[in-house]
Amino acid sequence: MDFGGNWLTTYSDLVTNLLCFFVMLFSMSVIDAQKFETFSRSIRNTFIKSGSAGTILYHNMGKKILTVNFINPDDTGKKIVDNERYIQTAEGIILDDRERIREEKFEKAKEQLKQDISELGISNQVDLIEEKEYILIRLNEKVLFKPGSAEILEDGKNTLKTLGESLKALDGEIIVEGHTDTVPINTPLFPTNWELSTRRATNVVIYLVNEIGIAPSRLTAAGCGEYRPIADNNTAEGRSKNRRIEIKVMK
Repeated sequence: MDFGGNWLTTYSDLVTNLLCFFVMLFSMSVIDAQKFETFSRSIRNTFIKSGSAGTILYHNMGKKILTVNFINPDDTGKKIVDNERYIQTAEGIILDDRERIREEKFEKAKEQLKQDISELGISNQVDLIEEKEYILIRLNEKVLFKPGSAEILEDGKNTLKTLGESLKALDGEIIVEGHTDTVPINTPLFPTNWELSTRRATNVVIYLVNEIGIAPSRLTAAGCGEYRPIADNNTAEGRSKNRRIEIKVMK
């Protein structure tokens, strides 16, 4: 009996297996970008929370966690090996993701505050300014107080309630500053503009704590009197701009 051609059967089986293997590798290499991003964000969020995995990763900050032997041909066709190019630290990954999540939260809060201000109909009396380190909500005196008074108006309370809900969703420090113009005040309650500006800021802080439920540890009240003007105190329009409450939400 001639068995000379039996090796062809074994060879064809081997080729078929190799073909299946490479088809499987190819199918695994095709990644849905959107699904991969969702999966990646889920893993990142898990690592930066206070769970056991996040704690383990946190305590291993500074250790190399990824080394890739990356080979990339340059223009001359030569192979260049760069083992250090893709080395990252756990600390860098955690901080980058925390920063990204924080920026996303502030962006959403900023858009919500814009919508709140528009719906309240006070766009012409409120400025929303984004700086590198904080978001600033600048409210004209008329929104919250009567002239020479530190008692919050009912409409002002409604305004603070609406804005406060958006502020509550953030976790940064909140600094409330009271500002006045240069017109002197001398009443039993407020001998100077210092007292007036400080009391106004304090009343806003107390309202945010008692009515909105913002943690007192996040809040600071400051009275700046007439000494940080944003407009010319020699004009009525300028003095009106200077009489204001500023709420800074630190990033």
